[in-house]
Amino acid sequence: MNNLLVKSVLFVSIVSTAACSQSEALEIQSEVVSLDKIKQIIANVERLHPDISDELKQQVAEIAVKSIENQIFVEGGSFDMGDFGMPCNVYRDRPVYDPNDVCNSTINPYDRPVHKVTLDSFSMSKYETSVYEFEHFKSAHHQPLSEPEFRKRKPSHWMFKPDSPTGTQKWQEAKDYCLWIGQLTENKFDLPTEAQWEYAARDRGKYIYYATNDGTIKSDINLPEDDLHPVDSFPPSPLGFYHLQSNAVEWTNDWFDPDYYKYSPEHNPQGPEKPMTVSIRNRSPNQYKVLRGGSTSWDEDVVMRRATAKLDFEVYSPKDGFRCAIQDANPIN
Repeated sequence: MNNLLVKSVLFVSIVSTAACSQSEALEIQSEVVSLDKIKQIIANVERLHPDISDELKQQVAEIAVKSIENQIFVEGGSFDMGDFGMPCNVYRDRPVYDPNDVCNSTINPYDRPVHKVTLDSFSMSKYETSVYEFEHFKSAHHQPLSEPEFRKRKPSHWMFKPDSPTGTQKWQEAKDYCLWIGQLTENKFDLPTEAQWEYAARDRGKYIYYATNDGTIKSDINLPEDDLHPVDSFPPSPLGFYHLQSNAVEWTNDWFDPDYYKYSPEHNPQGPEKPMTVSIRNRSPNQYKVLRGGSTSWDEDVVMRRATAKLDFEVYSPKDGFRCAIQDANPIN
C-alpha cells in the first residue's frame, strides 16, 4: 500500500495516554485531513484499542486518515436506475446507448423495471478495501486472519498481497469494517446502497454500460482478466473510481428482493426494510444481500447487473470484497 500513501505536509505527534504505557509518539501526516481531525482519530484509536501495540496503533490511525483522503464526493441527482436496455445488434465490448433500438442488456428479470431514483449527495471510496486495511482491522480486534493454513503454504499468493482487494467470508465483516472506520473518524462511514453504487459507476447516472475509463471493456488494458490486481491498477472511471467494473465483486448495504425495483421509493432507496427468503436461479430458498460490480471469476457484465449472495459463505471468498461510503450530503475532504 505504500504507493497509495499521499506525500504529506501536515504533521502531528501525540504521545499515547494509555495507562502505564511508554508508547512512542504516533506520527500522522496528510495534505487533506486537518490537524484537529488527525488528533481526533489518534484519540479514538487510543480509546478503542488501548491494548494493541504502538506499531499497530500507528497503522490503524494511518488507515483511518487514508480512508478520508480516498473518498470521492458524488453530487446527488436523479437517474433511471436498472436495465435501461442496450442496442440489439451491437459490439458488447463498446456499446453506445440508442433509445430507438433497445433490447435487454442483462438476463436477470430482477434488474428491471427501470425506475427513477433521486439521491442526495454522498461520498464513496475511490478504491476497494485492501487486504492490508482489512487485516489490520482484524488484528486490532484480535481476530484471526483468513486462510491460516493456506497462508503458511503460499504466503505470496495473490489473495494475501497487501494491495489486493480483500475478500470476505461474511457480509457482516464488510459492514463492521466500514462502521469501524466511522468510529475512528467520527464520520458516517457505511457500505454504499446499491443505488449509490450504480449512480457512481454510471458517472452520476449516465447511460453507460461499463464503469471503466472510457465506457468500453478491454481485458488487461482497462480491467483485469484473471487474478485480482492491486486496488489502484488500471485507469479509473471519469469520476475517479478504480475497479468498479471488475476485480472483486462488492457488497452493498441492501437486502435483496427480486421485485424491489417495482416498489422502490424514488428518493434515497435503501433496499427492502427486512430480509426476505427467496429462491433464485435454482438456488435453495435463502436470504440474500446485493452485490454490485464484476469479478475476475465472471464474464464482464454491465454495471446495471445485480448479483446476490448469502450473508455467510461456507469458506473464505477472496473475490467478494467491498468499498466504503460516507452517508453525508456534504464533502468531507
